[in-house]
Amino acid sequence: MSHVLNVSQTQALKTIYALSQDNQLAAKDGTVVTQIGAKAAGTTQKVLQDTANRAQHPKTFTTSVTLANQRQLAYFVRTNTGYTVVTQPQAGLWATDGLAMTLWSLGYFVIVGALIVRYATRRRRFGEVLGQLTMNLQRTRQHAAPEPVIVNPNEPLGPLAEEVNLLNTEMGHLRQKVALRQVSFDRLINHLPLGVMLIDTDREVVLSNEAMGSMLGHPIEAHRHPYVDDVKTYALARMIEHTFRNEKTHHQELELMMSQKAVDASVVSLNPGTDQFQALVILYDVTYLRRIEQMQMDFVGNVSHELKTPVTSITGFAETLLNGAKDNPETLTQFLQIIYDESRRLTQLITDILALSRSESGTTHVRSFNVLELVNQTLGSLDQTVQAKKLQVTVTVDPNLTLKSDSVKVSQIVRNLLNNAVFYNRDGGQVTVHAEMLAGQFRLSVQDTGIGIETDEQQRIFERFYRVDKARSRNNGGTGLGLAIVAELVRSLDGSVSVSSQLGVGTTFTVTLPLSD
Repeated sequence: MSHVLNVSQTQALKTIYALSQDNQLAAKDGTVVTQIGAKAAGTTQKVLQDTANRAQHPKTFTTSVTLANQRQLAYFVRTNTGYTVVTQPQAGLWATDGLAMTLWSLGYFVIVGALIVRYATRRRRFGEVLGQLTMNLQRTRQHAAPEPVIVNPNEPLGPLAEEVNLLNTEMGHLRQKVALRQVSFDRLINHLPLGVMLIDTDREVVLSNEAMGSMLGHPIEAHRHPYVDDVKTYALARMIEHTFRNEKTHHQELELMMSQKAVDASVVSLNPGTDQFQALVILYDVTYLRRIEQMQMDFVGNVSHELKTPVTSITGFAETLLNGAKDNPETLTQFLQIIYDESRRLTQLITDILALSRSESGTTHVRSFNVLELVNQTLGSLDQTVQAKKLQVTVTVDPNLTLKSDSVKVSQIVRNLLNNAVFYNRDGGQVTVHAEMLAGQFRLSVQDTGIGIETDEQQRIFERFYRVDKARSRNNGGTGLGLAIVAELVRSLDGSVSVSSQLGVGTTFTVTLPLSD
């Protein structure tokens, strides 16, 4: 600005100098024309002379000097005798050019105003973008979907907005992965055969699966709730409370009150010694195992009893014979017959136990065989008993009917069913054997006109050592394992066996087997 003012005033001084040369100059605005020669007279001339000397005597030049304590603008013009100097108090812009100052001021304020408006606009935009970024970060923290922020990369917050958008995108991908993993985890938990329940430090259920609800006897709500709403068995609730009190894992086998299931229960301590302590309840259903164990114990007990009876008889009668009874021919023959019968009974029992063991082994040897021939062979071994009881046996089997299966197992099935039909039949009764292919399956039925089975006993006849008529079974040499063997063999062949009976009328057993490929 000072430069602009000096240029304008210098032009004015040049004009004054020109007028002074034409003797047209009138004293005005403090303008003074001074001639300085080789010798300066007076303070003003000395100052001007020194100024010219410092300027190294150019032809013309303009500079600022201080005269009489006043800052003045001096215009120097070299002449033959020295310098002609035109001085004038140094003026401001308003004094030099009011219009220029007005325009300059107007331009200045316009520029300043534009800068202020631009600053305010950019500040408002800065605030808006910063607010959007802050809101997106909050929504990200709250697991909500953020809104995209569009910002010019050249803006101050451009790099930050780009990073926040990338962060939101990555968080979205991460949430999707977490959601997929949670779904997989929930699916895994729900398909576990174990009952699982997670209890937090407030003793509320935060996780459970369907198996746990089945074992506890009712569905478990998905929302958080106190575990005592589900656990009604005192022993299990006590285990959970002990785990919370001493923060140690507890294990116990117990029976659940609602479902009456035997379970192996573990309450595992998680994060002990922290504010995030949790208890993980794991229940393993051992009801079937305990039932199998009981069946094994019963089986061992029954086998021991069944083995003990003939062995005791053989030992007793043999001892009697050795003590002198052998000398009596009639007694000798009677006791030997008893020993023989008990030996056969013992042999049959061992044979049935071995057959039952083989049926549980699961091994099969498939081959094709003629069904009628197999039935006739089995009946041949019972011919003596059939004739003694005067039974009428009818076999309705196609001579060309063949079956592809395990012939040994099928033979044992037929033998045990025919044994039942013959031994438990009345004298002069009937036995009917029928076999056919029906709906892609092999069906065999054995019908008798024997004593029949009461309805409430029909569900138990396939149990081991179960006898409907215990006295008659023992007299006939039965072991109580025949129908149990039939059930096990049929099961090993992926078939089914059913019974239809009426007390005093007779019984029909039906076996259905799938056809082997």
